[in-house]
Amino acid sequence: MIAPAQADEPQPERAQDLRYGWVLYEYHQGNAFEALTQLAVAREQGGIDGHGDHPALVEGGLMLSWGMTREASRLFTELLGADGAGSTLSPDVRNQAWFYLGKVFYLQGDHGLASENLERVDGDILAEANHDLFREWIYLRARLAMMSSRFGEESELASLQAQLEDTDIWSLYLRYNSAVSALAAGDAVAAEAELQALIAIIDQSTDSAESETEREGLLGRARLSLARLYLRDNQFDAALEVLGGMPLNGVFADQALFDYAVAAVGQGRPERALDALDTLSNRDLFLPWRQQVPFARAYVLEQMNRPQRALPAFKQAADHYQTRIEELDNIRNRLSEENLMAQLDFSRDSDGILTDSYGRPRVHPVDFGIAEVLASETFQQALAELNELYRMQSFIAERQSRFESFRIMLETREQQRQVRITQTRRALENQQADQWQKLHQEFSEKISTALTEEDAGFFLTSRQKALRDKLDEAEETLAGLPDDATTASQRATYQRMRAYFDWWIADDYGVNRWAAQKRLRELDREMERFQAQRQRVETLIADDTRNAELARRIVASERELATLGEEVSEALGNARQALLSQVDSMLVAQQEELNGYLLASRHAQARLADQLFRASQNAGAGDE
Repeated sequence: MIAPAQADEPQPERAQDLRYGWVLYEYHQGNAFEALTQLAVAREQGGIDGHGDHPALVEGGLMLSWGMTREASRLFTELLGADGAGSTLSPDVRNQAWFYLGKVFYLQGDHGLASENLERVDGDILAEANHDLFREWIYLRARLAMMSSRFGEESELASLQAQLEDTDIWSLYLRYNSAVSALAAGDAVAAEAELQALIAIIDQSTDSAESETEREGLLGRARLSLARLYLRDNQFDAALEVLGGMPLNGVFADQALFDYAVAAVGQGRPERALDALDTLSNRDLFLPWRQQVPFARAYVLEQMNRPQRALPAFKQAADHYQTRIEELDNIRNRLSEENLMAQLDFSRDSDGILTDSYGRPRVHPVDFGIAEVLASETFQQALAELNELYRMQSFIAERQSRFESFRIMLETREQQRQVRITQTRRALENQQADQWQKLHQEFSEKISTALTEEDAGFFLTSRQKALRDKLDEAEETLAGLPDDATTASQRATYQRMRAYFDWWIADDYGVNRWAAQKRLRELDREMERFQAQRQRVETLIADDTRNAELARRIVASERELATLGEEVSEALGNARQALLSQVDSMLVAQQEELNGYLLASRHAQARLADQLFRASQNAGAGDE
């Protein structure tokens, strides 16, 4: 469990825990999945030391970038506690937790809870701890104020915008969103003013820490929106002025060219419109909205009163639409995941497909006919989900392949164990344990019998046994001698010696018995130890608990992994179907639109052909 950071605890500038250092490495490499995995591993291994609750904030941020809003919401809610006060957290951690929780609710569309949590953030603490998060916090609050209908939101919005520099990218986005909101509310004047101010600020700001590409893209979007606002109000001169300043190689250059043609036609300058449409026609018409260019070019020619050029232009447009409809039919009939992926070019490195900070694959269309659906957020999310499911499937397959290595390892260990068992049994046999046990038993019984019968002779020492043997030998010798005075003297001496020996044996009986019993007790202990060791060896031979437990864990893990693999496979099927359904729906919509252009082109073609035919007939009648 992660230890809470104290309020006065200095935040480490370097990773104090090796596992956290690895997490941060993966995080800064943009590998959110790997960073989340490392955090999960670290949590299972006892947590991360030396960083308080900051790893939890990092994990929540990774979940947000991964699109795991529900999981991130649960994490930040648990971090803040049931009362939402997060009393065990440092002010900095608690502050950022409120910010991230508010962002979660904002992304989920729960603007009430988002506003409630963002309002609890201390702006001064957040600005000091992380100025980038502070700027984003201002932006989120301002967006919520724009979407709110409560009294006084205009003054609140102005107050929030004042906290950001005019050239700040978040401030620029706020201006654009403000213009869109004003336009949605029917206030075209306010929308025009916001867009003009936005364009002026971006044009005048030359030094910025933000991405130049991002600012240029926002500038192009603002100019295009302003020009379309002018077109809506039939202010063609103003629209041409704005569109004329847009670069021909910009992100919105093609849309600007088409709008320029519309403005030129409205201004009564069809030749300018024709030039713009000719330029646009020379480019690949891969986006669905560009499919109107052939019809528009023929229409402009007709408006220029050039029916001889307009007629083949309408025929060319009709042929183009017919061909494109057939191509879409063919694509739909052959639509599969393999064919779809063949139309996408993924950016890769040695680790696989590259992703952006939101976990979406970095991909470009090979067939620009699917560029529009590729640009949609739903398709990007579905593609990201499919990519991650494939990565999970690959990860599971790699883990499953390791189980075979585990099985080989278990078999090897079992073989080695059997070899050691054979060697041990051979060593036990060489020790003749049963024979020693039998001898020990017989010796114990003999001593017990001698004690019962008080057999002093049984407990003789080696010296006493040697003397007894000599006395027995002397007795046998004397028995074979003739009876005379010398023999009688020797026999009397022998009797005295035998009596002394018997007295000695009786006198030493207790000592000899105690010595024998002592030796027997020592022998009993040694035999017990020997038997215990032998029994332990037998138990170890019979018991295979460690290998059995390892095998059980491997089987359980394999079963869990198989279940997870089935779930991933099912999710893959659903994600694959959702992705293909989106593409098919897009193709159907394109076909419907193309059918409209095809029908209009053929009607115009028939109309012009009839007009030219009537003109030729009238000209022939006049000549006659």
